Amino acid sequence: MSKQLKCPVLMYHALVEKRATNLHTVHITVEAFRQQMEWLAANNFQTITIGEMLQGFAQKKEGNYCVISFDDGYHSIYRYAMPLLKQYGFCATLYLTTAPVGKDDFSNTGINAKTLPTNDKPLNWQEIKEMQANGWSIEAHSVTHTDINKLTAAQLQFEMAESKKIIEQHLKQPVLHYAFPFGKYNVASLKIAAKIYQTASTVHAGLCSKRSNLHRLPRLEINHTTTIKSFAKKIQTGFDSSKEKLRASARDIVFRNPVVKDLSKKILGKRVN
Repeated sequence: MSKQLKCPVLMYHALVEKRATNLHTVHITVEAFRQQMEWLAANNFQTITIGEMLQGFAQKKEGNYCVISFDDGYHSIYRYAMPLLKQYGFCATLYLTTAPVGKDDFSNTGINAKTLPTNDKPLNWQEIKEMQANGWSIEAHSVTHTDINKLTAAQLQFEMAESKKIIEQHLKQPVLHYAFPFGKYNVASLKIAAKIYQTASTVHAGLCSKRSNLHRLPRLEINHTTTIKSFAKKIQTGFDSSKEKLRASARDIVFRNPVVKDLSKKILGKRVN
């Protein structure tokens, strides 16, 4: 949240000691993550939660703020990210997919196992409770991380509401924020999100501001191609390049009405985030 009252929300997934060729681009090395946290600290950034970000907008706070978020719920973030964040005095948000918690793998989800780190596994509830005790905000990311285009209306309602219920039962805290699996959303999911969550996050690039749609918040994907230079640019501008900014502006204009987005998906027959 700079003096212009804009806040970058960073999106991470699993952390690995060394990348394998099969890994999805969103899984980055521990060393890359360490360097990024070092950059934030060196540039006097303070980390906040999504809820604190909203409060900051309302109170017109000034300063260097950012939100660090992780998706899905990999054991590697407990093993590597939590101690690194503690070292820098940073907090983070975990958007948790609930079905695999405590399991040996992610086979009961819609996540492609072939692109996951082979030596990683889902978090268990004890680890999640420890993360919560260390200042992590635990929010919802569906039950099974299934593509919404494969869900019936009833299944979509279950995925979005049940994940909130499960986390609240285990952690005894309100769950107010949601991240759409794969960043995909439609009219139906936006309506559900508006009923039961304060915010919902996408994978659209850009910085959050007071003018952001609360149920289509932008987040900055940090992946293995992100250099420190591009990391700094994302933090400062919300985009990798002027071309990405132009695409985002066009998307925001065209899909301002989510009904148009749903129609585009039907016509084009492909992913439209």
